[in-house]
Amino acid sequence: MDRDEIARKLGLNIRRFRNQRLLSQESLALDAGIHPAYLGKLERGEKCPNIDTLLKICSALDIPAAKLLDFDIEAKEENSATKQRLDEAMNRLSPSKQRRVTEIVENIVNTIVEDEI
Repeated sequence: MDRDEIARKLGLNIRRFRNQRLLSQESLALDAGIHPAYLGKLERGEKCPNIDTLLKICSALDIPAAKLLDFDIEAKEENSATKQRLDEAMNRLSPSKQRRVTEIVENIVNTIVEDEI
């Protein structure tokens, strides 16, 4: 992964966590002690922060640096949402119908995996 991709993914994570906490760019920048315009450049992936700035942002967001640097978080959140949708759908079925749906899904997955080989 090159520096530009790191900057882009880091910027997406900063924005994601800022939005989850319902913070404006200005309020996060103030809390982190950085200029709002610089935070905007970080979120757009135009700049890559040094470690001190990264830690200030993490502190202002109240998250560990590892969480901000987890570039697979979007896929994990999407996977979690998908599992939740499946759980909700399955909970509407009787146990015997749940087993039948599980068998159908397993067959579909096996077919897809075999096609990829």
